[in-house]
Amino acid sequence: MDQAIVVEQLVKRYGDFPAVDGITFAVPHGTIFGLLGRNGAGKTTTLECCIGLGKPTSGSVRVLGLDPTRARDLARMRPRIGVQLQATSLPEKANVREVLVLYAAYYGIAPRAAEMAERVGLGDKLDRQIAQMSGGEQQRLALALALQHDPDVLFLDEPTAGMDAFGRRILWNEVERLRDAGKSIVLTTHYIEEAERLSDRICVIQRGKIVAEAPPAELVARYGGDATVSIVADGFAPGESLDGLGTWTLAGAKWTLATRGEPGLALAAIVTHANEIGATITSLDMHRPTLEDAFIAITGETIGEAE
Repeated sequence: MDQAIVVEQLVKRYGDFPAVDGITFAVPHGTIFGLLGRNGAGKTTTLECCIGLGKPTSGSVRVLGLDPTRARDLARMRPRIGVQLQATSLPEKANVREVLVLYAAYYGIAPRAAEMAERVGLGDKLDRQIAQMSGGEQQRLALALALQHDPDVLFLDEPTAGMDAFGRRILWNEVERLRDAGKSIVLTTHYIEEAERLSDRICVIQRGKIVAEAPPAELVARYGGDATVSIVADGFAPGESLDGLGTWTLAGAKWTLATRGEPGLALAAIVTHANEIGATITSLDMHRPTLEDAFIAITGETIGEAE
């Protein structure tokens, strides 16, 4: 079987509202598949249908060849998947070690509390009570709980929401390590940087539909637009030596070049030209197209806008 997960024409309705409206995608083994979209786009509902927490209105889901809507398949699937939800309810009076030991018992495996805590940056907090932990630390503990039975497929639902930069780096490094070990990972996120760094392939979801799907670099190349170099300089005007670099526009005192070429080379040529004609540079800026540029072009919305 080439694909770890296959979703075909998935629809999930709540009354007349289509939270997910005909989504189709496949996740190859050993890859990170990102579901990128604003809050309310349908990412979590899609994930819930994949792990058996929600039943599709129509369409099909297969995880490791198993159907999570069938009780027998779901029972076989659960030991082979790990899940980190947006929020995990843990016993507040228990400490990190006790929670890891408890969850190991659920899977009938030997506990590896110290090892798992170390993997998520909680090695010095084994005796810390859950009630004394920050939200980000609890999210990292939830990741350790999802990993300790060594699942083949991992589902991460907004895993770094509310997490500080230190926690994000730990989680990102662990997710990349898992991918390198051959695990398959589905990541839902509304963080552009997270999707771009981790995902081998990104599925952009808007209002329950897939509106674009490709590797991050391909999305940027296809939808991100031109790179730009802007210059404000007394006495500057593009000469013939710069005509082949792209398209120039003038707004007030600012000249802007839009180019499909390497903007660093264009910037160097512009500075050389400015020096040759004796122009005095007061402002110089270069912008490469980003995944955020692509997302805005695809959806017509910024990632942070409210529904």
